[in-house]
Amino acid sequence: MKMKRISALILAGLLSVCMCVPAFAATQDSAGNIFEADSNVSLPSVPFFGAFAAGNSVTMNGSTAKGSVLAAGRSVYMSGSSVGESVYAAAASVQMYGVTVNGNIYAAANDIDIDAETVGNGVYATGNVVSFGGTANGFYASADRVVLSGTINGDATIEANQVEIADSAIVTGILKVKSPAEPLISGNAELGNYSFEQVQEKESDGGSLAKLGLGALIFQKITSGLYWIFAMALFGLLLCWLFGDHLDRSKEFIKTRTAPMIVTGIVSFFAIPIALLILCCTFILAPMAGMILLAYILLLCAGTAFTGASLGRLVFPKMNVFLSATIGIAILEVALLIPILGTIVAMAVDMYLLGYVIQNRWCNRLQKKAAAAETKQTADQTETNA
Repeated sequence: MKMKRISALILAGLLSVCMCVPAFAATQDSAGNIFEADSNVSLPSVPFFGAFAAGNSVTMNGSTAKGSVLAAGRSVYMSGSSVGESVYAAAASVQMYGVTVNGNIYAAANDIDIDAETVGNGVYATGNVVSFGGTANGFYASADRVVLSGTINGDATIEANQVEIADSAIVTGILKVKSPAEPLISGNAELGNYSFEQVQEKESDGGSLAKLGLGALIFQKITSGLYWIFAMALFGLLLCWLFGDHLDRSKEFIKTRTAPMIVTGIVSFFAIPIALLILCCTFILAPMAGMILLAYILLLCAGTAFTGASLGRLVFPKMNVFLSATIGIAILEVALLIPILGTIVAMAVDMYLLGYVIQNRWCNRLQKKAAAAETKQTADQTETNA
């Protein structure tokens, strides 16, 4: 496939990513929406339709939204506000005090605290600690610890290691609890039908790994490494089949254009992300930045396989191309498993691929210019002879 066609696919294939790159000021657009990202984001008190806000902290204090609000950051704090549709919140800490939500509340955080003055249709929360004291028509929570002290005018399902049903809790429908131990239920809680299912205690990955012996950890590391060696080797074989000419050309480039290939690889590796950040700061060019970013990520995913296959051909020129590619990739994958060295190798293989792509594009351009100049010279000579 020609590089021009690849470039077009790169620019066109990642348009969706730009929609995830916040690059707008905290003002409403013509549709009444707010799309903002900053260190600290504060939604305005004047009414707006909907909002997408991302930052270190997102605050919604005394705001009114007719549509939905999506907030993501280190902390999300909502107080004295109303939302016409649903709230989507993801952060380390989500706090909702005195918020009226006509739709549902979806929250994912380490700590979720929803007070008694908050009202929503359905509440769906997952995290480490979930505390709900508000009013909803449906409730589902999955966490390490869940405290229910609010009113559920319907069914509630709780999956947690520790469950506490407080005095003020009211569940008019069915309360289903899945936990390793019986929940702590206050005698003053008003419950409809109640069912309990004892399950095995959930452990975090860190807790599981801590219980593994040294031998098990080493075995896990080796099996993971073998898997990636096998997977990347198959990918390398696919590259040899589809892009064998590019592997041969990159091998020649590293011998004949060593300095340009290394320099362009290093510069582009650091310059492209910086350029994308600059583009993201503009409204018009943000979509282009998103497309280039996705293309950049996809390109780097092939770095190890491409570099290993290319260097394999360089080091073992008389060996079968598929075998040399497999050996080259396997060596790089083993190097990636070594602490510190693996980081250096990961950066180097990406720089190698970027350097080749840029140099190949540049050489093709020079060849086209030379061919065009030669064609023009031939035409002029023919016209002179005539």
